[in-house]
Amino acid sequence: MCIITIYRAPSGNFTYFLQRLDNVLKFLNTPSTRPIICGDLNINCLVESDQKRLLDNLLLMYNLRGIVDFPTRITHANASAIDNIIIDMSQFDNYSVNPFANDLSDHDAQILTIKIPVHRQTEKVKSIRKVDKYTIPDFIYKLSNESWVEVFNYNDVDLMFNSFLNTYLRIFYSGFCLIRNKSRKNGYDWLTLGIKTSCKYKRELFLLLQRSNNPALKQHYKHYCKILSKVMKEATRMTTDERILKSNNIPKTTWTLINELLRKQHTTHDIQKLTIHGNLITNQHSIADAFNKYFSSIIDITNNHSSGNRRQEKISTCKYLDQHPGDPLVFKLSSTQEIISIIKSLNKKILLVMMKLAPKY
Repeated sequence: MCIITIYRAPSGNFTYFLQRLDNVLKFLNTPSTRPIICGDLNINCLVESDQKRLLDNLLLMYNLRGIVDFPTRITHANASAIDNIIIDMSQFDNYSVNPFANDLSDHDAQILTIKIPVHRQTEKVKSIRKVDKYTIPDFIYKLSNESWVEVFNYNDVDLMFNSFLNTYLRIFYSGFCLIRNKSRKNGYDWLTLGIKTSCKYKRELFLLLQRSNNPALKQHYKHYCKILSKVMKEATRMTTDERILKSNNIPKTTWTLINELLRKQHTTHDIQKLTIHGNLITNQHSIADAFNKYFSSIIDITNNHSSGNRRQEKISTCKYLDQHPGDPLVFKLSSTQEIISIIKSLNKKILLVMMKLAPKY
């Protein structure tokens, strides 16, 4: 929302005023900006005139309109509405404007009331096209294999263009498919309004403590920090439990929480090139065909081994184990104190994850 106040002198250059106002509105003409213009324009909007007509035409170019329809300056001789409030009525559908006589000026004030509904922020799902290093080569590959015969079958330019556009869009839509993209949250769902207010009060206490040596204030600050820390830990635990209970895939959600707590990011290792029999392959289609061919024929290659070869391999394995015996398995008794000491030696982050994911009885 952008509020603009304007005063135009009655003896000023009206053409220059319209040019400057047009430049300002052109600069503010963006989808996210909602301008509100108010002030003394010295143009009576209750009487039809050339100046009023030119101003209205300029405002309509930006979908703006004056909403004051009552006198704002009343004298013994006449009454006029030279003060105005200009808004975009398509963006503010629930509003009211009323006069207010303050006895401080010969102009009455105007009070604009706009009721803006508060929308609860929800998870937004939008569809976007998947454009990456795999879909772009696939799109180029499909374009290179297109013969465009249907395009050249027509003699009319419009029909040729429509045929070309249909073929191109068919390849484009098949190459760059639509996927559902959910807006990711910031990961701080437990940070409620009450916790934010408490953190702000804690900051005020800290600044006050820097300028004072009062031991009672210092003790109060430490006690408040300890309580706030417990509240934040409990809020985090409740949010974690809620995410796990509402999840359709509990193991996946659990590992997601672990990676978030350990600040690990998911990394993917893409295969960019592959060497087969000394030949370097970089085309993704050829790499996929090579993998499919290998894994579809591996069973046949395995079945072609004779039973004698498998028997010989088994004898060789047994002979190796006889000649190289391994260390025997020895089970040792561990006391409770030893297990506790092992747990204490673990990483603190891993212990924090275990405590958060442990069930509460």
